This record gives sequence, structure tokens and C-alpha cells, in this order.
Amino acid sequence: MSTPQERLDLYYAAEARILSAGFSVRFDIRQRQEAELATIRKGIAQLEAQIGGGKAGGGGSLRYRTAVFS
Repeated sequence: MSTPQERLDLYYAAEARILSAGFSVRFDIRQRQEAELATIRKGIAQLEAQIGGGKAGGGGSLRYRTAVFS
């Protein structure tokens, strides 16, 4: 199986596909339906917590960080 970070990257890609292209895609007579966005976001939250579990302050998104230079 893949690492938690690789799975997280796949979840991010799935989330981006749903947000940009919609919930389902139709090719000729076949239709492909993505998982629900809520399910994907739940998986993202679980993997972010697993990967960042030992960090102080936890709970932050791994996708965005803020740097403050004073």
C-alpha cells in the first residue's frame, strides 16, 4: 500500500477534480461517479491528523502555512 502522504495527495487530487469538473463525468454511454465531497474531505482530515499527529498545536491544514516575518 502507499504511504499516508501518497494517499493524502490522491485525496487532494480527487477533491480538486470534484470541485473543478463536478460530481460525475459521462463518456458516451458510461458514467463515472466520484465519491461524495464530504467523504473525501473526511479522509483528508484523517490523513492530515495522522501525518501531523505529533506536531504541537495540530489541527492545521497541511496544504497552507503562514510565515510571519517581523
